[in-house]
Formats: sequence, C-alpha cells, structure tokens
Amino acid sequence: MDWLAVIMNIVNRVPIERILFRPPDHTKAMEDFARSLPHTESPKEAPPEQKPTVTTKTPEKVAQAVSTSVLERPGLSTEETVAYQNREIGKQLLAMESHYAQRMRIAGVPCDCGATKHLLYLEELCLETIPMVSDPSTYEKITSWVREAEPKSTEAAAKSGKYDQDYPVLSGQAREFRKKVMGTLSPAAMIESKGQISLEEAKKLAAEEAAKEVERRW
Repeated sequence: MDWLAVIMNIVNRVPIERILFRPPDHTKAMEDFARSLPHTESPKEAPPEQKPTVTTKTPEKVAQAVSTSVLERPGLSTEETVAYQNREIGKQLLAMESHYAQRMRIAGVPCDCGATKHLLYLEELCLETIPMVSDPSTYEKITSWVREAEPKSTEAAAKSGKYDQDYPVLSGQAREFRKKVMGTLSPAAMIESKGQISLEEAKKLAAEEAAKEVERRW
C-alpha cells in the first residue's frame, strides 16, 4: 500500500489554513464582550403590596343621664326649684291670658309683649323644668302651644287684626295651662310663701303682684 499517496490525498482535501493555523477560539472573546456590557440584574418580582388593615370600631353608645343639678337654683332642692319654676310659669301664663283677652293691645295700641317677651320666657322655663319632673307632659304641651301661638303674638300680627278672633281662644288656653301647672287659678298661688299666711295677706300680696304687672305693661 502506497502510504505516501494516501497522506497526500488527505492533505489535498483539507484546507491548508486548518493545518497551518489553529482555529480561533471565540469563547474568550465572547466572555470579554459580555463583561464589557453594562451590568444589569434580572428584575426580581416585587413583593405583593401589603394594604394597611383598617379596623373600624363602632363607637359604643353611652347613655348620658340628664343632670338636674345644673338647672336647680342655688341653695334649693329639686322640689323647691320646680315650685319656683311653676310660679314663674304661672305668671307668664297669666300675663298672656290678659294680653290675649285684650286682643294683644294695651289701651287700644298693639303691643309687642307676646312672642319676644312673655312667650319667650315661658318656653325657656318649661324647657328647664322638663328634666326635673317625672311627668313632663304638661310642660311639653305648653312648649308646643307657645310655638304655635308665637306667630300670632307679634306686634305686626296684632296690628293686622288677622287673629282678633283667635286671641280669646288663646286666652282661655293660657288660663287652662295655668290651672294645670299651679293646681288653682288663685293668683296667690304664684306668690312664694314664707310660712303660713292668712287669706287677707294672700289677697294683699296678689293685689300687689297685679299692680306690678299693670305698671310693667304701661
């Protein structure tokens, strides 16, 4: 076998460059190229956003007892305070009873004694008294009555003559309320007693109180 001929035949088939020159190794070049690139990290999955837990607490209802101590007059018990309130309420009702009987006029002249004076004070007295009594129904009725009567009890309303037929009715209602509050229609019941007094003394005090009321109106 001609070995020389075989070798020559193989040499002729292989490119001369592959024999004389070693094929370039691109691995190192690729590594260098990779290192030259800007370094970036794979984005990590962000942890799920944790929403703050909101706890809604329903406020507890606290029953608030109505204190009557702030309404009581200094140095007086609740009973004494209520008695004082009743006397004042009676006086205001008596004043309105008289004004309505005269069709909200004094000597024929329309007056402003209703909505802005007696009725205003009367409502305030009743609202003060309601928390101090076990049965406030009468005071609540008077308060409602006052609010209905107020628009008819102004000077302008009296001048208009629109309610002249209503005033006698209102006068009777004021009288009935006074009787419920005081237990009597006697004017002496609205005078604070300082011990037992005689009937004559009560009449004298009632007359003095009536005189003061007439003087106040004039």
